Amino acid sequence: MPFELTPAEEMSRKIAREYCEKYIIPRRKELMTDDREMWDEEARRQTRAGLHLHIVPREEGGTGIGYVASCITIEELCAAWPDLAFAIYGEFAYYFAKRCGGAVAEKYMPGIIKGDILATPAITEPSGGSDMLGLQGTAKKVDGGWVLNGRKCFQSEGHYCDFVMALFKTGDPNDPKTPGARSLTAFIVDREFDGFRVSRLENTLGRKGDLTEFVFDNVFVPDNFVVGEERGIGRGLGPVFSAVGDIGRMTICGMLNGITLGSYRTAVRYARERKLYGRPISELQMIQARIAQMTVDLEASRALTYRAAWLRTKGIRADAEQATAKNYAEKAAVRCAEHCVKIHGGYGVVEDYMPHHYYRHAPMRFGAGGTEESLSIMIANAALRDDANPDLSSKSMEQAGWWGQLDW
Repeated sequence: MPFELTPAEEMSRKIAREYCEKYIIPRRKELMTDDREMWDEEARRQTRAGLHLHIVPREEGGTGIGYVASCITIEELCAAWPDLAFAIYGEFAYYFAKRCGGAVAEKYMPGIIKGDILATPAITEPSGGSDMLGLQGTAKKVDGGWVLNGRKCFQSEGHYCDFVMALFKTGDPNDPKTPGARSLTAFIVDREFDGFRVSRLENTLGRKGDLTEFVFDNVFVPDNFVVGEERGIGRGLGPVFSAVGDIGRMTICGMLNGITLGSYRTAVRYARERKLYGRPISELQMIQARIAQMTVDLEASRALTYRAAWLRTKGIRADAEQATAKNYAEKAAVRCAEHCVKIHGGYGVVEDYMPHHYYRHAPMRFGAGGTEESLSIMIANAALRDDANPDLSSKSMEQAGWWGQLDW
């Protein structure tokens, strides 16, 4: 891949940074509150500004720049405030409507392009999220559609979204007729459908209500709201995995990189201005060591993220690369946020300063887009499959003696 951003990607960073300087940084005091109207206003402002359109082709009304530009935009937003990447919900809305097509695309797509409609996935249940076959929510066939029952939890910004893509059981994974993943189907559920409601608003490290619970109580969903016109019933995992990987996981990397970037910028600026022993603390070697580690983490995390995003922009599957980027990005964000807090000393834990905001928001992304453990399994499986790992796929490797036993 090229080791420099394209002019369009550089422009995306410039636009996102200018947006932050105009709308976010001057309002940081307001953003410490749980005022849902204010947060909803910010969510709509981001998408109406077109910050969600990078993955949308030009012919459909987007910029078509690609996933790298999307990650860069999210990175800048979260560097300005680590809980503010609402553009992702416009991207989810486009992705879901596109995958469903038909009546869903006709209904939602014009509003999505304008930035008026947001969406989120609804997958995780109180019993867990990584074990898809263990989901408890069910969908039963009736005339003209399906009836959904169940609960979905830990849904980011669920109360701002106009519709969700929800995964439910339409069969028994142990039944030969609907084996394994063939027992799962994805549905588009409008928030106005009878029986659907936002229930709990969780109190998190970030703010009250940024994680929600959805209740599906005999929700009727028409047949044409089944995701995937051609494949439909029993084919829910494909759209879900694609959405979680291409939109969710890549955006989470952007969020984590934003926390890393914000911590880095804040720490460097403070180290230059803060004086101790009559000189800036940036001249102290131990402070320099922290800043050096932050620089390494930022560059490495960006490189992993941008490469995975570049592969997706090229239309190449990059599941292991996305998993690698996310696992590294979350560790880098925590390390850099901690360095930022420590460089600030006592001010690092004062609410009026940014370091503690970066520090407490980093763990919010641990489970999103896949836990470290589940992503590690994905990475290991890719490494151990010869067909997926070019470093292990040479047919001549065994004859050449690569397997480690010395030939004395």
